[in-house]
Amino acid sequence: MQILSNVAMEKPYSTNEEDIRDEKVKVLRSVLSIKIEDVIIGQYFGDKYSTDPEHQLGYLDDKDVPKDSTTPTYAQVILSIHNEPWAGVPFILRASFLIF
Repeated sequence: MQILSNVAMEKPYSTNEEDIRDEKVKVLRSVLSIKIEDVIIGQYFGDKYSTDPEHQLGYLDDKDVPKDSTTPTYAQVILSIHNEPWAGVPFILRASFLIF
């Protein structure tokens, strides 16, 4: 959310930390509610066709991971900001664990 607010904030009145913070807060308050259809979560699996043995293994192939684990290893959300400069522009945030 720090990166989102840094990218999407409008130019602050000054470089004073309070003015910068106020612009970040303003843009974060402008984020519309997240719709479930704009969210993806998943768990990575290996690429059996890869020539790299490390890439052939998935999350559940790790010896320290329970075979019935449903722990997400990937998440994506599309956010919309309700303000003039960013109307209609999707912000796609992604996070992943061990994606090659």
